[in-house]
Amino acid sequence: MAKKAKAPEVSDVTDAELSVLEILWEEPDGVAVREIVLKMYGRHEHSLHGGVKSFLDRLMEKGLVQVDKTGFAHRFSATISREAFVGRQLKKMADSHFGGSLAPMLLSLVNQVEFSDKNRAAIEKMIKNIKD
Repeated sequence: MAKKAKAPEVSDVTDAELSVLEILWEEPDGVAVREIVLKMYGRHEHSLHGGVKSFLDRLMEKGLVQVDKTGFAHRFSATISREAFVGRQLKKMADSHFGGSLAPMLLSLVNQVEFSDKNRAAIEKMIKNIKD
């Protein structure tokens, strides 16, 4: 029987790597290293380019980024959506802090935030639409 590939550990993503992922999520067709550097730092320097390339290499090792080498400038893109990434983070938090139960975690979060009437109504609608 073939082993199922393990999903990347999203908790292992550093803040800098997350900054790169944020840029990649905004550009689903892929982004060159130079473009990422400019978006992150507002300027392009050799040392910044090398740093961003290192972040991309680590994200590729984690299975969160892929590269298209067909063009002159290699284009990088995320292999996981923002929603899936956040979902994995929330699941990991539920597992580590709430015994795997999502309800107490979500209640804890809700108690920390003041919602507008519009947001409250949207949440209530989502809860009503949850299927058993």
